[in-house]
Amino acid sequence: MAVARPGMLALVIALTGSARSVVTDWWWLGALALVALAAAISERILPRTRVRVAAEMALASIIVGLGLPEAYLALPYLLVPAFAAGLAGSIMGTAVTTLTGAVGLVIGNILAGGNLIELPTFGSVSVWVVIIFATGAIGAWVLRLDSIQIADGGRYAAAYRLLSELRVVSRRLSVGLDPGTLAEGLLDNVAGPLAVRRAALLVRREGGNLFPLAHRGEDDGWLLGAERDPVVLEAWSSETPAWTPNGRRGYRVVLPLRVGSRTMGVIVADVPDQVSSEELQLLVGSTDEGALRLETALLFDEVRELATREERRRLAREIHDGIAQELTSLGYLVDDLIARTTDADAKSLSTTLRQELTRILSNLRHSIFDLRSDLDHDGGLGTSLSAYARQVGAQAGLKVHLVHQEEHDRLRPEVEAELLRIGQEAITNVRKHAKAKNLWVTVAVSPPNAQIRVVDDGMGMREQPRGRYGLEIMAERARRVGATLVIKDRAESGTVVDVSLGNVQGEG
Repeated sequence: MAVARPGMLALVIALTGSARSVVTDWWWLGALALVALAAAISERILPRTRVRVAAEMALASIIVGLGLPEAYLALPYLLVPAFAAGLAGSIMGTAVTTLTGAVGLVIGNILAGGNLIELPTFGSVSVWVVIIFATGAIGAWVLRLDSIQIADGGRYAAAYRLLSELRVVSRRLSVGLDPGTLAEGLLDNVAGPLAVRRAALLVRREGGNLFPLAHRGEDDGWLLGAERDPVVLEAWSSETPAWTPNGRRGYRVVLPLRVGSRTMGVIVADVPDQVSSEELQLLVGSTDEGALRLETALLFDEVRELATREERRRLAREIHDGIAQELTSLGYLVDDLIARTTDADAKSLSTTLRQELTRILSNLRHSIFDLRSDLDHDGGLGTSLSAYARQVGAQAGLKVHLVHQEEHDRLRPEVEAELLRIGQEAITNVRKHAKAKNLWVTVAVSPPNAQIRVVDDGMGMREQPRGRYGLEIMAERARRVGATLVIKDRAESGTVVDVSLGNVQGEG
């Protein structure tokens, strides 16, 4: 406002000077200059408040009202307090300030012995009142925009600082930030003192279900429905260890994993002998540090997954909006060339070029589809991979055979994501290289175990030029989640890709 106020006053002086032939009384111009000076001084020593802005509007509008109709040329000055009102508050504050100005004009004109409605400039004064309110509204909008930008900037700065610190800390940690490794370590700490027969570490995922991060012992089916086990619910809600007799297996013990004042997971163990409450409390206390590490690792995995998902979407957008559009335009030019040329050799070469462009564009569209394909958070791994197989099969003319067996419980999100990418890569290889007619996809998920099998009746491994890089990525993804990847020729013809997690083994 330090520039706006003298600038607008200078404009009023210029307008008045240009109309000096009709202006006979100049006192209001001097009075308005005094108001502007007082407002500028008060702005330096007092904070901008609605009361101070309204006072400037009231004094200025009364002076203009006293000087009407000649002071009509000073109405632009009232834009200054209106805009200041917008910057100082909301639309409501702007409306109040504008109303103050309108009332001030009426009061000033009455004090001068006039009737504002009968003045020849009344219509123009009314228009200026609307303009004054609009100017204040713009000020309020600018204030809101600035606050949003400042808030967003602060959030991004805070996120940058936190991520930078997390990167530094994760590099210095002795055991890293792998949830599976940390969960196995916690189970090791408990398994020794309790002499467990079987045990699992469970954490809660979106939707409320518990899923195992790590387990040991036979018969993994006992983990199904763990979130409905009364002893698990008791330990989770009370944040204290719980136990119950478990028939021939002895006793079932549940230890809550606490981070601060809340439970982030539980260790469920079957032990041969009853354990005292004192021993259980000591074990819970010994897991507190490990629980904090595990919670940190899970948060880190979630951030990494969100970043990966966003990067895939960004790449898909760039490919679609960039090179794909340019190749499409190039294809139109080649079509035009084919239509115009009469030379047989040139037409043949142009046709070959058009076919190659079509092939490249088709591959790009498949790549965009691959990048945009993500986990179905409601349906899970089997639903997502089945949908992907059907889509690719429809595009490539493959007959797709699906076998989908999935338990209600689900794998860890990062494990589901890696297995999905392995399955997608295997299906993509069939489309690109196998020259197959049939595609068989089998998905079996029984947490913490899972198996994906992708089979085709194409050329087989020896005859198709599959890129080694894609196979290496599949193997790396499998290693990352502790899965086993086997790629071999099918007995009749084609290829078999098996990825197994846990105790599930692929068929011969």
